[in-house]
Amino acid sequence: MHVYSLAEAPAGRMIQSDKGADPPDKKDMKLSTATNPQNGLSQILRLVLQELSLFYSRDVNGVCLLYDLLHSPWLQALLKIYDCLQEFKEKKLVPATPQAQVLSYEVVELLRETPTSPEIQELRQMLQAPHFKALLSAHDTIAQKDFEPLLPPLPDNIPESEEAMRIVCLVKNQQPLGATIKRHEMTGDILVARIIHGGLAERSGLLYAGDKLVEVNGVSVEGLDPEQVIHILAMSRGTIMFKVVPVSDPPVNSQKMVYVRAMTEYWPQEDPDIPCMDAGLPFQKGDILQIVDQNDALWWQARKISDPATCAGLVPSNHLLKRKQREFWWSQPYQPHTCLKSTLFLGYMCRTCSNFYGRRWSFALVAQAGVQWHYLDSLQPLPPGFK
Repeated sequence: MHVYSLAEAPAGRMIQSDKGADPPDKKDMKLSTATNPQNGLSQILRLVLQELSLFYSRDVNGVCLLYDLLHSPWLQALLKIYDCLQEFKEKKLVPATPQAQVLSYEVVELLRETPTSPEIQELRQMLQAPHFKALLSAHDTIAQKDFEPLLPPLPDNIPESEEAMRIVCLVKNQQPLGATIKRHEMTGDILVARIIHGGLAERSGLLYAGDKLVEVNGVSVEGLDPEQVIHILAMSRGTIMFKVVPVSDPPVNSQKMVYVRAMTEYWPQEDPDIPCMDAGLPFQKGDILQIVDQNDALWWQARKISDPATCAGLVPSNHLLKRKQREFWWSQPYQPHTCLKSTLFLGYMCRTCSNFYGRRWSFALVAQAGVQWHYLDSLQPLPPGFK
């Protein structure tokens, strides 16, 4: 018999041990428990007491303490509570009527037809009291086991082409929403163009690029321009509720992290081609950027490694930089030169390692090379947004 853990557990209890005292008679060892033979716990405890009484006078280590524990008043009280619960469970009580509230209304109507007396007036006031009505309502709810709200039945004539709706609630504080919108060229619907990495929408995981906006704070966006929808969002405070039609296949960003060093300066406020000027990320020559999203072929999402806590911004991709460079060069008058010294113009110096602070580096010059020095000096001004 393992008695050490039982003896140590109730050490702080109000237990008194008297080794010199004689053990009580077996007729006095009966605990205050129900006599139901199905009450296994009470039967086991009685058998334990009977076994302990045989070792009580032998001074066995821990027996006296365990014996006093089982006779302690607090354990007796717990056993009484347990027996009461068991007795209540076995009775399987059922309500006398599941319509007590209706019965109360009928009694009140009958009391109105009877002659008035102080007792009848007091009974009417009690039955019509708000607290008593709430008590009867709770009684009927439990009696009828009406624990779930009743939902209206689904209509039978739902068209198969009905689009599934999703309601998205976001709490907007001082931080930007972190999403851009656009109008579909064919249908005219307002769609979520992109989700900015690290923004409120991206952290919630409820909005995806391609979702169709139906309502914003109860206002339908059908027929509205993106600028009007942005104005509604700008005027909203606190909770913003979107009703959207979710995209069938949400995009998954499974690209590796890429770090680049900017080889030029960029100011989104001066770039007329940027889809959202407020979402642009300005950078200077030599800044190291962390490219977090390259799903868009023209506009990447990046953030400066010097400020990783901020949400990402839009930067032109290498493809867009090269295209801007070609368009700008072809728009300039032809000026022949003989110097063949090469240099770098617009672009990034890319580092495709998984850990920016690792020891191994893989360099790849992702910038336009082979341009003559004198030719670059004559390209003034630079393309819009670049310096």
